[in-house]
Amino acid sequence: MTFFHQQTGELRTWARRTLWFIFVIGALCSIVLPIFMIYRREGDNARSVVEVEPQGVSHTGDFIHVLGSVASVDFENKNFRVHFEFTAHGTLAGDDGVLAAAVSISVFYTTLAFPAGQIMRSVDVTMPYMQGATIDYPFDAYKSYFEILANKDREQMHKIPVSLTFLGKLQSVEFIPTVQLNNHDDLYKISIVIFTRRSPTTIGFSLFIVLIMWMLSIAIGIIAIQVIRKYRVSDEHVLTLGIATLFALPALRETQPGIPAIGCAADVLGLHWNMAIIAISSIMILMASALRWKQPSIKRELELVQKQHDYQSKLIQEMAIPMPLPLTGGPLFDYQVKKKRVPFGRSRFQPHPPATSPFSTTAGVAAVARGGDNTGGDGSDYNHVRPASSASHRDRLSSEHTQ
Repeated sequence: MTFFHQQTGELRTWARRTLWFIFVIGALCSIVLPIFMIYRREGDNARSVVEVEPQGVSHTGDFIHVLGSVASVDFENKNFRVHFEFTAHGTLAGDDGVLAAAVSISVFYTTLAFPAGQIMRSVDVTMPYMQGATIDYPFDAYKSYFEILANKDREQMHKIPVSLTFLGKLQSVEFIPTVQLNNHDDLYKISIVIFTRRSPTTIGFSLFIVLIMWMLSIAIGIIAIQVIRKYRVSDEHVLTLGIATLFALPALRETQPGIPAIGCAADVLGLHWNMAIIAISSIMILMASALRWKQPSIKRELELVQKQHDYQSKLIQEMAIPMPLPLTGGPLFDYQVKKKRVPFGRSRFQPHPPATSPFSTTAGVAAVARGGDNTGGDGSDYNHVRPASSASHRDRLSSEHTQ
């Protein structure tokens, strides 16, 4: 079995489909897999983790280890919440991990007191951002600062060394902490500067949504130009397309991760202009449809019905498919004939089956359906049957319809 025809040298159908399938799968993998690897590298970003060894540890090895991890972030209120866990080492740790002496720890402007004889509990501390604003989404960046200092309770001069592990991993957000050791001012104090911004995948997806909105608005604008300048037929689908897209844009905008209220940089790049283009295009299409509309004439409608009937009869003759012809006296035809006050039998707009068609009579249709030729059961040739008079033809159709 070969991929090519031996005679023509062209690809076989199954081979062409297989190659297209391989091409589509390869294209998807070349796009999806690199983006997924970038997302995984964001989660394992070493810049989001910082570790600080204790400074000035005594011979007894007394120090407190602080583990802080970002729990949530609220850019609207410009703050973030950090979950802290504390572990005492050396002579500060008694039996079963309880404190041998009372300890107080200062985190930012919050002072945490831990009495002796108890296990150090974990706490959540909310810290504010000093810089940054959501109006720059998705390119907004924020900066914060806090300090950690520990000492024995009621002994402010007896400071305790502190070690720190800070984890800044959070979905759709990138934390970059930087440690500043105050070796000159205070050996035991740890200062941390945290820089926060949107992750690269969040920025990329936000720009992708903006691109989609631009493509939709441009497409609606092109349709509006075609309707205005090239007299494109504006049916009900074209009329409702722009209005439906206009109401769908806000929902599409909300799919951007963590996007704030309307008015940010992403809206200036896309939503505001897209809403204006689609709104103007929809109004143009509706106005063109309303101003160009003309009441259709009865004669024109009857001509269209006649042409449709002739085309169907010709198609049946060419393909030899047994299909019943439409009734001559349809509701639309009867209404139009009555409105024009023309007798049904003398209407020059009344469509007739072609004389050469075996479907001119009910017997001919039944004969073809049975697989016979163009002659009826009595030997008559339907190719030479002339159309019946209008009155008899109407009576026959009425009786068949009643049966």
